[in-house]
Parts: sequence; structure tokens; C-alpha cells
Amino acid sequence: MRRGQIVAFALAFFMLPALSVMTSAQDVPTMPSVEIDCASDPEMNVHPSYYEPVELTCVVRNPSSFEETISVEKEWDANEIEMILSEDTFTLEADSEEEFTVTFSGPKKLSADTSHSFTINAQVDSVGLVPWDSTNTNATYSGELTVLTYGMVELEISDKSSRTLALDEARAISFQFSNYGNDIDKIRVSVSNEAELIENGFSFPLGSFVAEDVAVGGVSSLREISITAPSEVTEDVRIQIILRAESDNDANAEFSEISITIVIEKPNEIAGLGGLDEMSTGDMKKYGAILGAGILGIFILVLALKVVGRRSMKNKVPQTIELPDENEQSSVVTEDVDDLDEFDDLFNDLDEEEDDLDSFLDDFE
Repeated sequence: MRRGQIVAFALAFFMLPALSVMTSAQDVPTMPSVEIDCASDPEMNVHPSYYEPVELTCVVRNPSSFEETISVEKEWDANEIEMILSEDTFTLEADSEEEFTVTFSGPKKLSADTSHSFTINAQVDSVGLVPWDSTNTNATYSGELTVLTYGMVELEISDKSSRTLALDEARAISFQFSNYGNDIDKIRVSVSNEAELIENGFSFPLGSFVAEDVAVGGVSSLREISITAPSEVTEDVRIQIILRAESDNDANAEFSEISITIVIEKPNEIAGLGGLDEMSTGDMKKYGAILGAGILGIFILVLALKVVGRRSMKNKVPQTIELPDENEQSSVVTEDVDDLDEFDDLFNDLDEEEDDLDSFLDDFE
């Protein structure tokens, strides 16, 4: 058999010019062989929104001086991904080449830890019309298909209603976030408009972001970000706080945002204090002390007036009133006595108020 192939090759070499392409009479013919090469290893994007089959371009080449028939075969053992060759048989003239495509396709959302090795074998089946033993005339390309990591996150807040805050009040906003990507992801949630809020007097004493590793298909623990209102405002405030969840795995992944309205109402003016605004708890204490001191002063003034009144009554010299007759005198005296009784009743009331004031001062002590 081996001897027959040699004879057939000799006949093909000398009798079939179409099988031999020589540039000059001095060129030495190149023995039958084959070469194969492919582009860089394929990477499959299995993101639900961007998935499409991935193609790998390969080239098979006949470097010999004869026309060759070449066959190509694959070695592939993955079940969830299919590998397809666009062509598997080539007839190439001497020193020529041809491209073919290898297509990989599979389901979306494949795990990112998926990778599969593959091999493409090329062999010479015949030289011209003569069958050829390809034992020593074959070529191999080996590569690996990789499934790319993609991120997909979702921020979840059960209460999206507006929050009304008092001055200096801190309020925590609770939330969770889910990982719908294809690999464990360290998801980060931050206040995307932090600079705007700080410019308007808000602050984040416990930090303006949180991060947590979340498994594929998993949900984070309940997290929160606390925001503190400004200590003073000149008008009603209505502003948004924007929370944004982002994937750490995939810089191109879409983020998830939720906005919540923060409301702060300008405090009403305090009546009787010259139009002073209720600015803070400290101001309220100050104004309360002023008001208390005023009330105490009024009590002291009333007490002083009462004491002075008593001394005036003691030093008063009775005046003799001449009346025309006894009956008229009796009437005047009676009216004068009644007036004095009313005056004594007034000071008796003041005595009771003095006792109340003494009790009030004792409480202060």
C-alpha cells in the first residue's frame, strides 16, 4: 500500500501539471502538509439584554506545491453550549488558504465560572486525485471559550414616600439590593447627589454609602443610610435624595436608582418675642429662660407693691369729717368702713399670692 501511494504521487507529480505550481524550474516542490490558525479565544456575553452567539474566525492553509483536499473536525464536550463549524472540507490550490467560522451558542445567564476547552483538527485527505495518508500531515488548534461576567443589580425600598424632617433631625432610609448577574458581586449603594445635599446643609454622619457581597440570585441584608437635616433654613426646603446601586463586577452594568423627597418646613415665628424664629432646641431654652425671668420679675413687682401699700395704710392719719347731723355721719362712717374692708380684702388676696410665690421660689431652690 505504501509503495502504491509513492507510485501514484510520482505520476501525479510528473503527469498532472495542475497539481504543481512552481515559480521557476529551479524550485524544489514542497511536500503535502496543512496549517490551521484561529483568532483570539472567544468570549461569550450571556447578558439577557445583550446576548448573541459568538463567532471565531479560523484559517486553514495549504503550504505545499500541490492541490490538497483538507478536512476539519472539532473536539467539544460541552452540553449547554453548541459549537458549529461553517465548513469542514476544503479543496485548496498549492500555497493557498481559506477562512471558516466557528460559532458558539448557548442559553442566556450562564454562570461566569463556565469555561470550555476545544480543539480543531485539520488533515490532508488527498493530494490532487490521490488519497493521502494524513498520519504525518495534520495540524491542530486548541483554545478555550470563556463566559463573561456581567452585572445586574436592583435597589429595593419598601417605603418610597416623602420624609418630613425637623431642623437637626437625623432620619435613616432602609433598603435592600439584589444580584441578578451571573457571578457573586460586591454591590455598592451610595447617595449619587451627595454634593448637592451637602451644599444645602444636609450631612451624613454615618457615611453616604454601603457595600455588601451578594451571591448570584441573592438579596442583601437590610441596610440603611442616615441623613441629618440642616440646623437652620430661611425658607421651606423640598429636595430629592437619590440612592444608587452599582455592580462592582461590571463597569458597564446599568445602575439602579430610587429618589425620595425630603421636606423641611421653615419654623413659625414665636409670638411675643419680637419676631424671633424658633431656630433650634438651644434657642428655645434661651427664650424660655427669658420668659421665666420676666414672669418672676412680675411676681416680685406685685409683692413689692403690696408691701408698700401696707405701709402706707399703717401710716395713714384718720381725718375728722364734720357732718350736718348724726344720721348723715353714721352713713359716711359706714361707707368709709366698707371701703376699708374692701381694701383689706385686696391685701388679703395679695397675702395669699405671696404664699404662692414663696412656694414657687422654694421649688426653684
